[in-house]
Amino acid sequence: MNFTPAAIAWHNGKLVEREQAAPSIASHSLHLGVGVFDGIMAYCNSDCYYIHRLEAHLDRLRHGSLQMGLKFDWSNKELESGLLELLESIPPNNYYIRPIVYRSGAYLNFSDDMPVDVTILAVTIARDEATPLSCHISKYERVSSKAIPVTWKICGTYVNSYLSRRAAQSEGFNDAIMLDGDGLITEATAANIFFLQSNTVVTPALNANIFPGITRATLLDIAKLTNIEVIERDIIPSELASFDGAFLAATMMELKPIASIDNYKYNTCNHPLFKHFLQKFRQITHQKPKSLS
Repeated sequence: MNFTPAAIAWHNGKLVEREQAAPSIASHSLHLGVGVFDGIMAYCNSDCYYIHRLEAHLDRLRHGSLQMGLKFDWSNKELESGLLELLESIPPNNYYIRPIVYRSGAYLNFSDDMPVDVTILAVTIARDEATPLSCHISKYERVSSKAIPVTWKICGTYVNSYLSRRAAQSEGFNDAIMLDGDGLITEATAANIFFLQSNTVVTPALNANIFPGITRATLLDIAKLTNIEVIERDIIPSELASFDGAFLAATMMELKPIASIDNYKYNTCNHPLFKHFLQKFRQITHQKPKSLS
C-alpha cells in the first residue's frame, strides 16, 4: 500500500503543519517506543464521511494511554471535533486516521509528570479488497502479553510486526502469520485472521496474545445477524490444509482474501462466505452520516 500523509495535523487542540507535531530527538517516546496509537477509517462517500466505530477506537486509545501512564485531558468529543476539523481542512478522500499519544519533550529519562502530546494524522488510502495475499508462517514468535500487553496498541510492540512482515516480504510473501509460544496461530502482522470451512467460519479464540480488533468484532456482528456459524478456538498450522479459504481483517486493510499460506492454496476470492462478508462490510462503510458542508 502507498500512503500519503496530509500536510497538516491536529495537534493538542489546533491544526498545525505536520512536522510541528514531531517529537524531540531526545524524546523517550522516540527512543523507547513509549506511545499509544489507534487506527480509524474515514470513508468519503460523496460529500459525507462515514467514520467506522469512532467511539470504540477513541475508548481503546484512551485505555491504552492510561495504562501506559500517558494521561491526557481531551475528551472523546473533543478528539472527534478535532478529527472532523482536520477532515474539513484537507481534500475529500478516504483517509486512514492515526491518533497517537506520546511525550514529545527533550527528556531521555521519564516520569508520569512529563507533558503528553496528542496528535491526529490523516493518510490517504485506496480501497483494495480484491487483490489476494500470499502469506507464510513467520519465524518470529508473536510477542507474549506476559512481556508486553498486546491489546493497548503500544508503539514499541509493533516492532514485532515490522520484523515479521519485513521478513515475509524479503521472501516474496505479502504478509506473515504469527504463532504464539505454544505454536498456536494468533494473527497476521497487523490483522486478525479468519478461516473458511464449508459454511462455517473458524477464527482464533480471543486470549491475551490476540488483539481484539474492531473490524473482527464487526464481522462477528455480521455473522450473528446473518446466521453464519463462527467457531472461535485454538488453531494449529497443521490444520491449514483443511480450510477452503482464509482472509485477514483490520481497520487499514479492511477485508483481504488470502490466496496461500506457505504451500497451502486457497480460492478465497470466490468463496461465498468471503463474498458475503465483503458485501455486508461495504454496505456498512458506504453510509453517509457525517456531512462536511
